[in-house]
Amino acid sequence: MAFTAVQAAASEVVRVHNWAEYIDPEVIDDFQRDTGIRVDYSQFTTAAELEADLAAGQRYDVIVPTDFQLERMIRANQLLELDRQLLPNRAEVSGELLARLSSKNRAERFVVPYMWGIAGLVVHQNAAARALQGPVTNSWGLLFDPTNANRLKSCGAVLQNEPEQMLSVFLNYRGKNLRSQSARGITKATRELHDLGIPMGPSGFADLVEQLAQGRICATVTWNGVASMANQNGELRFLIPQEGGLMFIDSLAIPRNAPNKAAAYRFINHLLDPRNAARNARATHFTPSLDLTREQNRRLLPDISLPSQEERRRLFFLERLSDSQKRAVDAAWSQLDGRDRI
Repeated sequence: MAFTAVQAAASEVVRVHNWAEYIDPEVIDDFQRDTGIRVDYSQFTTAAELEADLAAGQRYDVIVPTDFQLERMIRANQLLELDRQLLPNRAEVSGELLARLSSKNRAERFVVPYMWGIAGLVVHQNAAARALQGPVTNSWGLLFDPTNANRLKSCGAVLQNEPEQMLSVFLNYRGKNLRSQSARGITKATRELHDLGIPMGPSGFADLVEQLAQGRICATVTWNGVASMANQNGELRFLIPQEGGLMFIDSLAIPRNAPNKAAAYRFINHLLDPRNAARNARATHFTPSLDLTREQNRRLLPDISLPSQEERRRLFFLERLSDSQKRAVDAAWSQLDGRDRI
């Protein structure tokens, strides 16, 4: 009977679809060893790619959508409402993150946070100061003010090919909101970004990290985890600008059509174990969903850098756009997308 049980577990598969380079592989290995359930693990690189995979009929047991996808997925009845009793390690998750997700059509009923982070400014402190001939200020104006942009081009200022994120922080700097913009307003903002004359950064994630680490990029907009990976010599500075920084929460979810929901719950609970959450944080350089106000959790990541309460108050989510706004962004961004990369 014991042999039969082991055989049955070994035949089980849980299909997991996650962001690229977003887990410690040994955490997967441990799950397979401890449960006998094989993990069929696949990756995507953009939110649009995840949505395309689901639309194409791919069936997964665990997916990792980001915050701006949740309202649409919940309205489309794509996600299973989670049974919290099957996720005891959910009790280790930050209440602040769960509260933030509640604004997304009460998304905390359907997902549990996995990792979170911030899009801010990363600068090579010395190179940027030399190019600016003055101090490096904590403002989006460091990159978006035309005078500063012109000076920083000499040391490698770049934009990223993330249209919604770039337009969101640019309009935020201007005291506006991307969600409230008409197609004409989106086109105008894109043209103003274009007129700064800042080239696109490298398209590959690894290339961006490498060029930041080598000092070939002195100022750009990127995620704190990317900045941390690239800061090998301690010469980079990550800033949450005074006008506000863009926050993301990537969450673990079970699609309603998941083939193996029982295994999905076990895998999610495995990732939420504080020891595994800490391992994944160290591997990815992003912040786990752990409640790090608890002493026992904080001891697992004693060196992790967290934003202050005042900085957290300045964070905002990427706005959810209508279909017509999304089309306007895609059309307008083509003006920037063809620009030479460094």
